[in-house]
Amino acid sequence: MPYLTTGLLDNTIVAGERPSSTLMLEIANEDISTVVIQIEGFLQNETTKVKYVDEFFTLAAGTVAQRSYYTPFDAFEFQFFVSSQFVNVAVWRNDVTGKLNSPYRVVTEEVNPI
Repeated sequence: MPYLTTGLLDNTIVAGERPSSTLMLEIANEDISTVVIQIEGFLQNETTKVKYVDEFFTLAAGTVAQRSYYTPFDAFEFQFFVSSQFVNVAVWRNDVTGKLNSPYRVVTEEVNPI
């Protein structure tokens, strides 16, 4: 079962605003059968990681799921547990106006295995 992580993403306030207000996910199941997905989101509270997202669902073959999570923290990390190597996860950070914060885009090939 593949385990993936975004790694810790810095989101400290710059010029009065956070670089990211939401994290957008797109999960594509390119397998021929239904897969199991677990998404965990953590905020960094000083030296402690605190879980604030824990979502578990199934995704039928050939389908795509989209998720959005609020990220009002100085630092956060998302981890993905998928039951197939044929699942692709793409992650985008959007600013407060909803615009893609392109330097922070992470796609499956860039996501670090845990």
